[in-house]
Amino acid sequence: MLEYWIKDRRTLVDYRRGPLGPYFDGLASRLKERGYSKSHAGQILGHNCLFNSYLIDQDITRAKEILPAHFELFMDAYLADFKTSKLYNARGFVWCHLKHMLTYLIDESVLKPVTLKPIPVLYRWVLAPYLQYLRDDRQNLERTVQNARIMLSSFLEGLGEKTAKQHMKVLHAEDIDSYVKQHLKDSPENLRKLAGHLRGFLRFCARQGYVTRDFSGMIPSIPSYRLASLPKGMEESDLQCVLNAIPKSTAVGTRDSAIMLLMMAYGIRALSAAELLLEDIDWPHSTILIRARKGGKEVVLPLLEAVGEAILRYLHHRPETMLREVFLSVRAPYFPLSGIEISATVRKYMEKAGVKKAKNGANTLRHSWAIRALAQDSPIKAIADVLGHRCLNTTFIYAKADLKMLRQMVMPWPTKREVKHGDV
Repeated sequence: MLEYWIKDRRTLVDYRRGPLGPYFDGLASRLKERGYSKSHAGQILGHNCLFNSYLIDQDITRAKEILPAHFELFMDAYLADFKTSKLYNARGFVWCHLKHMLTYLIDESVLKPVTLKPIPVLYRWVLAPYLQYLRDDRQNLERTVQNARIMLSSFLEGLGEKTAKQHMKVLHAEDIDSYVKQHLKDSPENLRKLAGHLRGFLRFCARQGYVTRDFSGMIPSIPSYRLASLPKGMEESDLQCVLNAIPKSTAVGTRDSAIMLLMMAYGIRALSAAELLLEDIDWPHSTILIRARKGGKEVVLPLLEAVGEAILRYLHHRPETMLREVFLSVRAPYFPLSGIEISATVRKYMEKAGVKKAKNGANTLRHSWAIRALAQDSPIKAIADVLGHRCLNTTFIYAKADLKMLRQMVMPWPTKREVKHGDV
């Protein structure tokens, strides 16, 4: 299979020697099955061939002898004289190619998968059960569990020997207080997350009897004023500038244009756009299904002409694949875009168009839609349904931005004569 990509016989001999030699045909076959272009596959195979030569120089004779450190040391040597820039991350570029071989070797059981660094023995007895509690009882996402692990590990390491099983029973309030004070200079968002994780962890420790009292009440509440600021939207002219910044002649441009129009037209979350499936668009009846998120409900909306035309233009460029998600990557291996990637796309075109908001991203388009809907006298319940809000109170925040309604409620400012008359 390597011959599909490499035609020169002398080069093929170079590939098939050394510890990685027996695995290049399998990797080459995987790249072909996943639809890689010849230029992209050539880069992947080329960097792994150089890595193979490095392993030979290090007297590595079998793939099972390869360690994670070998990848790092190779990149150090290979990129030693390479000049990089903020716009191009050479190390990341090379590592993306090496990861293909690493993943293949793991899938073939040649190497063991990379695992998280084990929790230190000193406080494993208390942290591991809590993380399992978050997974099993609280049904938290793994990303949330790992965030809790990072923050709580820092906390427990700060306590030092006091985290040993025999010392946790005599943990004092001063120990908790001194740690929290060290983090008061953090941003409000990080401090709020830290407080939440600490409060839950300490409450769990009290229930399990790891500590003599519940210290969770000592963690201060970080103020977050729900109605303290107006939702940040965009003017019609700004929305048009963002659309004009997207190139319409490329596969990426047609995809991104369809995403932007979809989000501008319906005010949906980036994740909802990422989860849109081909069968969610009912072309004969001109409707589109928006799936439920965050406890909301599914809604079926009319498929606006501009949105439908933009999606059709993109479908002509969409890769042929078994995936049902509408929006995919344009390069193999094809995969559905995530909500984070879609939000990053929105942010990129806002910056390109010179549109500056406090928080560029998908939520800005969402706020813009809600504000426009209110200005057009749309019922608050209908707006809540489209936005996927389970509670109307969440939607009422946008009422603050309905300046048209607010102006009707403003009383005229009294003149000096009226004030004097009232005093009398």
